[in-house]
Amino acid sequence: MKKIGLVGGIGPASTVDYYLGIIKEGKAKYGNTFYPEIVIDSVNMTMHDQAFIAGDYDKLSEYLIDSINSLKAAGAQIAAITANTEHIIWDRICDKFPIKVVSVVDAVTEEMKRMEYNRVLVFGTVFTLKSGLYDKAISNNNITPIIPSDSDKDLIGSLIYPNLENGIVIEEDRNKLTAIAEKYIKEEKADALLLGCTELPLAIKPGDVSVPVLNTTEIHIKEICNQAYD
Repeated sequence: MKKIGLVGGIGPASTVDYYLGIIKEGKAKYGNTFYPEIVIDSVNMTMHDQAFIAGDYDKLSEYLIDSINSLKAAGAQIAAITANTEHIIWDRICDKFPIKVVSVVDAVTEEMKRMEYNRVLVFGTVFTLKSGLYDKAISNNNITPIIPSDSDKDLIGSLIYPNLENGIVIEEDRNKLTAIAEKYIKEEKADALLLGCTELPLAIKPGDVSVPVLNTTEIHIKEICNQAYD
């Protein structure tokens, strides 16, 4: 079993979900007396957001590599970044990681293939949706990505930040998110909704929309544990 490191704080609420989820997976595998070793480097989310807004991917790369180096120094043998958006720069930095880092995009793509989805609606932050992060990965695996319009991207982004990022779920905002989803599910015949932001599962649960929900946090946690609990 490997000691797990998490780049956390992006945002704090989803970092808690990762921490508790990893413990839950460990208990399911080894029993109630099992507690995994986890270290968290909680970064300053505002600095990451400012780097994204400025398009300063070099600075963002520096933040993430420094964080993973800190996790290794704390004894982590395997790590994960507890956010989808930061994976936009994955290809820039993955060969610089000092330890194995589990990609949420790879984990989610494998799950979509396993479930044999054909047309997947993608939700996420404005940065994630406009970067093409998931539509590229999905298209490369013969799945059709359904991406919201630019105006809906902005609306979804405004419903994520700042409230969901801080763990605050407002019922009116939740209803807006599900209404947007249902519009595309009906018009584009989506057979799944991908929650491509680790805070979105706070607002959208299985059964809230008319198609299965791909919770990237849960999928990522399972893959982290699969690789750590060997």
